[in-house]
Amino acid sequence: MQNPFQLTRLRPFEGLCLTAQDLQDEQEYHRRALRRHHYFLHGFGIVQGLQVELQQRKEKYVAIIQAGFGITSLGQGVLLSEAAAVPLEVPKQDGEYVLWLFHVESTSDADVRPVFDSTEEQPSRVLEGSAPRLHVLGEEQPDAVALCRINVRLGRMVQVPLPVPRAGRHARAAESYLKPSVIEYIRLNKKILQSLFRTALLKELGLPSLGFYSALIGSELLLIEEGTSDRVLYRTAGSLIAYGHDFFDPLPKTTDRIDKYKEFVRRVNAEVPAPDQGDDVWLRWFEKFERLLQPLAKIVEELERTVEAQR
Repeated sequence: MQNPFQLTRLRPFEGLCLTAQDLQDEQEYHRRALRRHHYFLHGFGIVQGLQVELQQRKEKYVAIIQAGFGITSLGQGVLLSEAAAVPLEVPKQDGEYVLWLFHVESTSDADVRPVFDSTEEQPSRVLEGSAPRLHVLGEEQPDAVALCRINVRLGRMVQVPLPVPRAGRHARAAESYLKPSVIEYIRLNKKILQSLFRTALLKELGLPSLGFYSALIGSELLLIEEGTSDRVLYRTAGSLIAYGHDFFDPLPKTTDRIDKYKEFVRRVNAEVPAPDQGDDVWLRWFEKFERLLQPLAKIVEELERTVEAQR
């Protein structure tokens, strides 16, 4: 199989008889050089836009795809110039699928030229465009960009909120889906600390509470900009869990809800992956991290109702 990034260019010389294939090869050289640049400098995946919202309209499903640009695993740029509503047929077989945006080419009838020494005419231009298609998860599509994952069960389609690859110098597929969860974890814990700071309770803890609050503020500043890499996002969540464990674990008896939450934090903290673990291991652990958000929100509500300001 030919290496898609191997470059071969035309070698002109006096007296060379050019053919249509020679011109095609010359174009292909520049196209491959650009694809190689895209792939090795930016990677592959979504560059910007291309968000998907799966809607059910009566018994039909429609994917609303926002305008955007992506890069395939062959380095080919794929542009969706305007938002599109794409009807989806429900696959007959249950399972998980991926909605891909394919690079497609077609001839244009806008500029038709006569073929030399014949009565035939042919289009002289090629249009580059894109088209979405649904494929089974695990089937790699080198000439397409993955947009989202969709679960099919018993004739129903549900969008799966898991990340797809994003182009960039660092892998950051998780940012769009998982970063809001880390930010919400920071927000809820700050509110808990702010409520408890109004009592005499935290005066007895000192360092753990200050360390946890500092970690929350530092992580908030770290994540404020777009473009957070997956590794930074995962390690930040793991670090926050460790600080959270050190804060909640020694807390004296406060409320039953906080005591139950301590057990959750102990388990999640005990399962934080090692730094050298792969992103797939961290992603599975992150599901446990996200489960902490609901009990945290309940604690915030309870403290806001019951904690009174110190006099």
